[in-house]
Amino acid sequence: MSRASRVAVVGAGLGGLCVALALRRQGFEVDVFEQAPELGEFGAGINVSPNAVRVFEALGLSQRLHDASFQPAGIAWRSWKDGTLQKVLPLDTARERFGAPYYVIHRSDLHRLLAEASPASSLHLNKRCSQIELRDRSVGILFADGTSHEADVVIGSDGIRSTVRKAVFGGEGPRYSGYMCWRSLVPVETLPHGLQDGYVTNWGGANGFVVSYFVRRGTFVNIIAVRKNPNWTEESWSVPSSNDELVGAFPEVGPAVGELLRQAKQCTKWGQFTGEHAPQWTRGRVALLGDAAHAMLATFAQGAAMAFEDSYVLAQWLGRYRDDPGRALAGYEAIRKPRATRIQSLSRAEVAFKNISSPMERLSRQWTYLTRFGSTPGSAYRWMFEYDPVARWH
Repeated sequence: MSRASRVAVVGAGLGGLCVALALRRQGFEVDVFEQAPELGEFGAGINVSPNAVRVFEALGLSQRLHDASFQPAGIAWRSWKDGTLQKVLPLDTARERFGAPYYVIHRSDLHRLLAEASPASSLHLNKRCSQIELRDRSVGILFADGTSHEADVVIGSDGIRSTVRKAVFGGEGPRYSGYMCWRSLVPVETLPHGLQDGYVTNWGGANGFVVSYFVRRGTFVNIIAVRKNPNWTEESWSVPSSNDELVGAFPEVGPAVGELLRQAKQCTKWGQFTGEHAPQWTRGRVALLGDAAHAMLATFAQGAAMAFEDSYVLAQWLGRYRDDPGRALAGYEAIRKPRATRIQSLSRAEVAFKNISSPMERLSRQWTYLTRFGSTPGSAYRWMFEYDPVARWH
């Protein structure tokens, strides 16, 4: 194989921008192609756990991340009926316990941070990928506008319905999980004082759960409300909803969660999809990254974290074996696939336990983790957060 120096990234989401930054630090010429006409405000809150923070530290972005984020005191699990506290995972000492802080941030703020760290000339908007051509010494990308681009390596970071994945790897594509979600941002001043504390709070109930936490330096509360629903049919990842629909979907919640939902005046909804898209993530000079490779449920808030880990590891492998990109990408897949697949499996198991309330249900959860994963729920969190993709990429 010829030496790799030009890399094309399809998709300018969080993973796409992150891998482009990591690759530039390895000396690659990188172009990022995004189908949207602009990089606008989108999404809601996102968790950046210690394993992902390490990537930002390695890219020289830790201070920017800190300045744009909120640092929660911990993760709390409560009954959505009466607010009874069931469990707490402290995070105020995350640096000492896990090696890096834990942050929550608005997705748009995080996306903007990555975009501002990237050269504007490398980002190409309104470029919808329509086909991938595998060539002997390069890869061709064809776009819907009739233009094309050639690179030594192509990385598909174009999300759960990845065109790169479909064109090169095939597979069944994403599967609806049976759960739909609402999300909203609520200004803190509209809520009763003390209703939202400094924790990432999981409010659990029958056939659903609600997650709430501060974003934008504590000025907004991010709300994600999840309900079991077998009938989702929308293709879009974000569909306009209404406060009446949101509140009506959770009639059994108690006063605290009820007030959170009533104040969610503007909200959207989407179906949660997951699934292993294809048996391979790499083929020749093409690789998948993030949701394109391993979309997972939001149960452990590790979807973006996995994309950030992917980004760093992939860049390091390409940097070390730039004379043999096929070997580099195969090494990336061998390192990343076992961890991402395990977290996928953990997230699918945990979604069924978000509504636990009785001692018997908690014992069932412990037994499931021990028999299926050889660990407890607490040790699963430690395993996720203590992982260092910067030190352990090889």
